[in-house]
Amino acid sequence: MARKIVKEDTKSKIIEAAKTLFAEQGYQQTTIAEIARVVGLAEGTIYEHFRGKEDLLLTIPDVWVTDAIEDLELQLLGVEGAANKLRKFLWWYTHYIQSEPSTAKVVFLFLKTNPNFQQTNVYPNVKTFYSFLLRIFEEGRDSGEFNQDLDPFVARAVFLGTIEHMAIRWLLKGMSYSLFDNLEKTFRVLVDGFNRR
Repeated sequence: MARKIVKEDTKSKIIEAAKTLFAEQGYQQTTIAEIARVVGLAEGTIYEHFRGKEDLLLTIPDVWVTDAIEDLELQLLGVEGAANKLRKFLWWYTHYIQSEPSTAKVVFLFLKTNPNFQQTNVYPNVKTFYSFLLRIFEEGRDSGEFNQDLDPFVARAVFLGTIEHMAIRWLLKGMSYSLFDNLEKTFRVLVDGFNRR
């Protein structure tokens, strides 16, 4: 049992070191040797836990997404109405991104553009996370709060695309401002497009 705990602890340290290096100097520029040096391990030890650098990259969002799902369920408890749920989702997700800039940088700048991302073990959890939005848009459409012809998949794409665009721009500009600047105005533009006429 103690051996398993040590192994998991080593794996977590490797992931944290890789995340920091990927965020600071970029995925392409980071080597397995550098990651091993930061953790204080032999390079071969990294390969006992991961097949290579890409495998390590694809593992990074696992804890982030799992924790996000649990937290989001709690955040939406007791929130009435689809528009209010969307507002809560937007503010909560924005905070989640801004409070974990290293993870956000790896996820939005390096991971989402990786063609192998959809084949990872974490991707089903990403789909679960995104399904919250589908349910909110379906609720709004079915209750009459949103347009009756609203396509929940298109609405989700627009909503997430807006958040991700804002996050990527923020990351590329060196996080020199708050993601919350103009967030309510952004929400109003989005929700006005979903509201029933």
